[in-house]
Amino acid sequence: MCESRGPGDNSKEDNGRRIEPGTYPLATQAGGKYVTIGYTGAKTPPKPGLELLKTNKRTEILIHPGVNFLSSVGCINPTKKVSGPLSDMDFTESRTRVIALIDDLKTFAGGGFPKSNGKRIPNASVVVEGEPVLSTESVESVLEAVAGDPNKGLPAAVFQKFAPRPASGSKRTIYDGYIGAFTSDKGLKTLGDHGVCNNYDRLMHFFAQAAMETGGFTLIRESLTYTTVAAIRKAWRSRAAGKTDQWIEDNLLRKPQALGDWAYGGRMGNVKGTLDGFNFRGGGTFQTTGRDAYTAKGKLAKVELANHPELIEDPQISLLAACAEWKGSGCNAFADAGLIKKISRAINVGNANSTTPANGEADRIAWHEKVFKAVKNAGLLG
Repeated sequence: MCESRGPGDNSKEDNGRRIEPGTYPLATQAGGKYVTIGYTGAKTPPKPGLELLKTNKRTEILIHPGVNFLSSVGCINPTKKVSGPLSDMDFTESRTRVIALIDDLKTFAGGGFPKSNGKRIPNASVVVEGEPVLSTESVESVLEAVAGDPNKGLPAAVFQKFAPRPASGSKRTIYDGYIGAFTSDKGLKTLGDHGVCNNYDRLMHFFAQAAMETGGFTLIRESLTYTTVAAIRKAWRSRAAGKTDQWIEDNLLRKPQALGDWAYGGRMGNVKGTLDGFNFRGGGTFQTTGRDAYTAKGKLAKVELANHPELIEDPQISLLAACAEWKGSGCNAFADAGLIKKISRAINVGNANSTTPANGEADRIAWHEKVFKAVKNAGLLG
């Protein structure tokens, strides 16, 4: 709820102006009555509040708890639905909403949240659209006006901005499966249970890695059906160096099981001379590869991937395995700190501290930039 008229007659360019349309950056409030940091730290503490900056003709706009309808004059008061424009607000309920807003902003900003009052909160703003009018409508969506809710994950429309949906065919089917899993209630619970939904930094880094591994969410299993010698040489440069073109053509082209054993057999836990190399080829959200990796992720996710590697093709199971790996590798903390190289090496190399770059490390950074741009343009970062 906010005022439809200013405290004065709107003729003065000061606190007498009403709130007008615009984008107002958020800051921690430093005042005698309201503060963002320290509202619980004194015997008679000030009330929790936030400040809107760059208010043009208004010198200050605050977000703080409401107690009666007069509180809305000159400020924004989060509140439950009221019965009319002059209805009183419940202070305790309104205060709870303001505290929740402050807490969510702390999660949103992470280490960038100011340590003192009177400071700008990075990437957090309130957008006022249109002229405020007398209304009986509640302002229950004040959090959404400030920033998106990471607990809701990323909308399908945002995925399509940084990883466009294929026009048709099997890739479109795979894409729809992934996005359906990522945006479903079950998928959001999986992401939330593993801490990925705690803030947008984690979500953006997670899905940047997933997009890289899956070719923009169009690959569910690694294809080992190669049709040219050149493609095999490019994919396994050192391994193919000692083989003639004729040998590769005779033994590996259009022979996915044989290629799997040649490329992956005898390593990553795969038994040479078996179908392990093919069965445990890259699969799922993070393109899990090798018997050892399938076994480890299966244990983390409590899914029997070692005996049933085909389960990785289920988008929900694939997401669960990826989240388990993400959390188990410490990637939540890396995302909070913006350590994309550590994330990339944890996911692709298996060791965040590896001195060996991840495959396509520069591409992973580029994917993150695309995800960030899409999330920002969607207004989810405030």
